[in-house]
Amino acid sequence: MGRLILWAQARPAQWALLGALVACYPLSAFLPAAWGRESGILESLQVLVLLSGFVLAMVVFVRLRPERTAMLALWAAPVWLLLAGRELSWGRAWRAVPGFDAAGRALPPEPLWFQPLVWPAAALLIGWLIYSAWHYRIDEVVRVAFVRSAPWLLLLVALGAAAGSTCAEGHMSCHLDLVASRSQVFEEMVELLAYIALCGLQAVVLTHRVPALPARLKPPVDARVKELR
Repeated sequence: MGRLILWAQARPAQWALLGALVACYPLSAFLPAAWGRESGILESLQVLVLLSGFVLAMVVFVRLRPERTAMLALWAAPVWLLLAGRELSWGRAWRAVPGFDAAGRALPPEPLWFQPLVWPAAALLIGWLIYSAWHYRIDEVVRVAFVRSAPWLLLLVALGAAAGSTCAEGHMSCHLDLVASRSQVFEEMVELLAYIALCGLQAVVLTHRVPALPARLKPPVDARVKELR
């Protein structure tokens, strides 16, 4: 019991994040419905957190390269940008809504010229991420981090928030007992906490330094070449 108390005292921010996740459901009934709209305050905060994760990853990469910790940071950087682009609807969030249909519903903005290229580019990027993860063995950095500090609370918050967002959207036969506007507020709140948890998880993992893989041995030089020299 004493060890559990000490463990909790050493991670107050993580416990506070878990408490905030639990409080999202009741709070969603009191916060302004406008907070749950596209490009609202909660979504704007999400993009800010995602860009902060990108900046942190790039700073670690510049400072620690060529260590495997730096390569993990370089691996994570484009993931943050992909998530930020998704939250911004790949630029459509910055465009004004053109009008309303006959039923009074807002019409979505017209797609931008580059949007057909987004998913093929994302597929290529994911392929590169898979290759680089294998080539640089960056999984070792994650393994060392979980052995030494085990940020399970942050992972729990991220997974719990992802499950809450899925329920708020009505996927996988999961529904919340909330009206549509309140469900959107809840969804944006838990997504914000998920991104904060992921940013904290990245910060914890990247504090563990793992050196670069040893250089491959050069093939032996032919003895006759040596004699000629």
